[in-house]
Amino acid sequence: MAEETKVEKEVTEEVEENKEAEAEVVEEEKVDQEDQIKILQGEVDKWKNDYYKVFADMENIKRRMQNEHANNLKFMMQGFIEQMLPIVDNFERGLGTITEAEKESAFVQGIEQIYKQFITALEEAGVKPIEAVGQEFNPDYHNAVMHGEDENYGENIISDEFQKGYMYKESVVRHSMVKVMN
Repeated sequence: MAEETKVEKEVTEEVEENKEAEAEVVEEEKVDQEDQIKILQGEVDKWKNDYYKVFADMENIKRRMQNEHANNLKFMMQGFIEQMLPIVDNFERGLGTITEAEKESAFVQGIEQIYKQFITALEEAGVKPIEAVGQEFNPDYHNAVMHGEDENYGENIISDEFQKGYMYKESVVRHSMVKVMN
């Protein structure tokens, strides 16, 4: 019996050692799993961060492309408008030479209708004339080509307009050529 107790004691000690060893292995596995979870979570965070960066870059590229397209369209339209303004000037000069007797002719009425249609098309495209006569001189909109003295006008008031100025949306396409009184 003493031998059985001794064997039982040894078996019990071995079982306890095995339990402790298993507990250590389980503990190490838990630590390894937690480390792996932390590593994987770090990789997921990195991928998310990279995704957000790429997404933001794509949005910036999209916005930049839209701005460039709008600017290109604006400059293209300004060039086209600059080419059309001499035609408007010639229409106005031609219509200005018509006498009262000639205004009733079908030809003159046709020319006036074409001029009005042309001006309407320009206005619908965003082109508008710059107001000048009677306004205060503004170098952003007007180009002073003459200077005069007259008591009837205030300081820096425009008395005459020699060539109309035009704006396309918010930018000046052509400055008004004016005479300024002091």
